[in-house]
Amino acid sequence: MRGTPRLFRLSVGAGGAPGKLRGGRHRAEGPRRPSRVTAEPSPSGRGAEVAGSSESQVLHDEIGRMVGSVAESRYAGLSAGERRASLALDLGATVKLRTHKLLPDLNEAFQLLTNVVEVVWRAGFDFDLRGTTGPDFFAYPTIHPHAASDADLVEAPKLMRLENKEYQTSRFRRLHLEMGKRNDGLEVFRVVMYPRVRYDLPIFALDAISVGGRVSFVIADCSPVRRNGDLPDVYVQAMTELRRRHFPRTEMVELPEWAGKVLSRGCVCARPKDAEEVGAFIGYCAELLNFHIECSSRFDLLGEEEMTEVYQCHERYSREQVTNQKTRSVLEASFGEAFADSYMKQTLFDVEPGLCAQPDVSDFEDDVRLNGKTYPVSLGALARVDSVQRGGDLYVPRGRWSPGEEVAMLRLLHNIPSR
Repeated sequence: MRGTPRLFRLSVGAGGAPGKLRGGRHRAEGPRRPSRVTAEPSPSGRGAEVAGSSESQVLHDEIGRMVGSVAESRYAGLSAGERRASLALDLGATVKLRTHKLLPDLNEAFQLLTNVVEVVWRAGFDFDLRGTTGPDFFAYPTIHPHAASDADLVEAPKLMRLENKEYQTSRFRRLHLEMGKRNDGLEVFRVVMYPRVRYDLPIFALDAISVGGRVSFVIADCSPVRRNGDLPDVYVQAMTELRRRHFPRTEMVELPEWAGKVLSRGCVCARPKDAEEVGAFIGYCAELLNFHIECSSRFDLLGEEEMTEVYQCHERYSREQVTNQKTRSVLEASFGEAFADSYMKQTLFDVEPGLCAQPDVSDFEDDVRLNGKTYPVSLGALARVDSVQRGGDLYVPRGRWSPGEEVAMLRLLHNIPSR
């Protein structure tokens, strides 16, 4: 690790960035997971894998303009790292982003949390860091964009609606935001940021539960991806300082046994007593999320041996999360056992996919166009990792990949022929 980061100087908003880090019951099943790259058709007419959503792009551009306007008028003297969390809280409290159809039906705290996450993601990955990471922040379809209980099979109080949004960046294979509401007043909110295993970035996760409009349980953490369960020192320092500032008197809840196997010792887990403690949690999440994004651009690529360790830690995270019986019982009561199992393994807690053997084909002789640039569809460098879950070797991307290389990998994973 080069240099020592300064911690947060504002009441909300990160300070300077750290140096480089190293080491560092439902009627139908959801469709097969689609390609995870959003792209425009190429000039040759051979096309990209998935066409982008114009509505999503308009929303993204509008948020960009709002971020720029507020930054110029209120935070002109601050660095990008110092302003993001403040911007997210200001915009989240005053602007209805309409990113989710279910959002207006949720309690105010969950509405604010959603807006904060969306603004910090977009402001951090795209508007602020694009110059250092390349084209970033792609929206793409999810297996379960919406799900609703079957009223013919589920009793009225257990009827539930779910909504998911997913994104992708050069360093994160999945940015997942889930919200749900049940007829009896139960509301759930979840965010997980899955890094690509070519980086040993921690897995950011937050969960919150509300009953009758009152937030009753919250948890947030950066989960380690090393076998010894240790986080990089910079994360320990930041999380300790944020926890001290936001929760000086809040009593933490003891973690269940399964969670203790994958979450860090700095995990925040609490049952808020009042609106003030809920507000403190939202502020904590905004700053921790902002810090995590800032750190993500400072991690070096891993070698093949280190990638195996990180991959197995991602598998451990998924395996332990799937054993959470409280989440499973809620899903089973509203959607049935089959849906609950596929939803938990495919949408909530999956692992980066890999090829079972070295591919015979690496070039597809076409291209994709993204953000005004054209990329050939050609496979990039692969690393061989030992998968505990699959019981053998898998080949996953290593090094910096272009959108065209991502498309090539997806074609091989899903046996999609070249156009």
